[in-house]
Amino acid sequence: MAQDLITSLDPYNGVCEKYENGKRRMYVILSPEEVAAGKTTCWTELDIQNKGIKNFSPHLWELRHLTALYLNNNKISRLPPEICQLQNLVHLDLSNNKLRSLPVELGDMLKLHDLLLTNNSIRLLPYELGRLFQLTKLELEGNPLTPELLQKSREVNGTQKLLQFLLDTLEAPASPPDRPWLTVREKTGKHMSFKVMCYNILSDSLAKGTKYGYCPSSALAWDHRKHLIMNQITNSGADIIALQEVETDKYFNFFLPALKNQGYEGCFCPKSRSKTLPEEERKHVDGCAIFFNRNKFGLHKEKFIDYSQLAIANAEGADDMINRVQTKDNIGIVCCLDIKEPSHGTRHNKLVILNTHINWDPEYSDVKLIQNIMFMNEVEAFVKDIKGSYSIPMVVAGDFNSTPDSAVIEFLIKSQISTEHREFHGLKYHGFLKKANGESIGNKNGCKHFKHGFKLKSCYSDDLLDKLRYTNYTYDFKGILDHIFHSKDTLRTVGVLGGIDVDWLKENKIIGCPNVHYPSDHFPLISELELINPNSR
Repeated sequence: MAQDLITSLDPYNGVCEKYENGKRRMYVILSPEEVAAGKTTCWTELDIQNKGIKNFSPHLWELRHLTALYLNNNKISRLPPEICQLQNLVHLDLSNNKLRSLPVELGDMLKLHDLLLTNNSIRLLPYELGRLFQLTKLELEGNPLTPELLQKSREVNGTQKLLQFLLDTLEAPASPPDRPWLTVREKTGKHMSFKVMCYNILSDSLAKGTKYGYCPSSALAWDHRKHLIMNQITNSGADIIALQEVETDKYFNFFLPALKNQGYEGCFCPKSRSKTLPEEERKHVDGCAIFFNRNKFGLHKEKFIDYSQLAIANAEGADDMINRVQTKDNIGIVCCLDIKEPSHGTRHNKLVILNTHINWDPEYSDVKLIQNIMFMNEVEAFVKDIKGSYSIPMVVAGDFNSTPDSAVIEFLIKSQISTEHREFHGLKYHGFLKKANGESIGNKNGCKHFKHGFKLKSCYSDDLLDKLRYTNYTYDFKGILDHIFHSKDTLRTVGVLGGIDVDWLKENKIIGCPNVHYPSDHFPLISELELINPNSR
């Protein structure tokens, strides 16, 4: 039998130390007696170079804690596909061996940063290597590769260009199954119903390979994505469409004309920085858009909400409002729509639609919360302005960049939040909260709360959220950040769009979106709502 990779370490020596470029690599192999005695060790690098290794022990694949594996200067002619089990590897050195090919499974080792393959006998590279989007060093010299591959690898930024070529050549996964429609309750047939879509479409300015290195370049191109996005919108049958990350130019030159031809009207608010930019740059600033079916609704009034300007107006001398909130140029939009379609027994003739895109940064949960409080405070003033009441039918949609268990969602659903909530990070926003709506500061169990006057409910109940699973699906984060809420007493959910097929994601090794089939890193939400009279739930 060929020399065993593990036993070649000579466990009876206890400690082996290696030095390279002044850095020590140390590992400790415990004897069976030491393991039985409960002794533990911690080492993340394994160095077995110059050992004449030809084959591998299956025990190697059990060392899944490894971050670096040095197998250079051996006699390895075949790399087993089981190497993909070492999912934490960042550095893999296979240089100066006798490899003729590489397993496609190597493309599953997504944490790899360094892959050293110099001086082997490799002629072709598996296209799956293109999936290694975090790879920064790919050394291939000394291999009889095709001229095309060698040329790309030698160019400036050759590693990235070669990986992109391989990824772009890799066969696309099969089309995903349709998302299921989940019926919550049967419609009464007595009252008007309508569908609402909420969708962060991914701004074209952000759809870059530097951020989504796992996505083929053709799938990031706007000419590819825009058709998929429009198909999702038109196939949804939505009467109201709330979009986020819509670039100004794309709104006026693509979405508005295309959707007008299909019976929609729209309104749009770009992020606040557009006010300070030259015209050429302004057209690339993204914002929020609301479209509505003009056969069912007409625009009564709209209001654009600039959180940055509100932070200045409500700073009250608080540095955190200026330094943390004012610097984030997120926005919201609120529209009051006249209901054209007969409401079939309800007394409602207006519908309020909210759409917002809250700050993304998890380190700024206080900013998310303050932005949301400012948003609802402005909506209260808006509703009073149109001579409405807290019982007016209302739909709140947006990319809140907040999970269902966050303070932002707690505030929306419970209509209040403690001024001492941990997500304020102990920062002093009391002056703003008092000024924003002094009457909303109330005591409960000795703790002050800020309140809003609306009674809201998520269209996706807890059991439906379990089925939804994701609205944002990237390599770094997978979870629910987008939401649709409705007023409790005047609307009810009759159905929602279900989640992406999880089995399809796993079978096709989809590590993140966008991709060929999904044009954004978010998935759209769709809910069908029915108007009801108060207290008829």
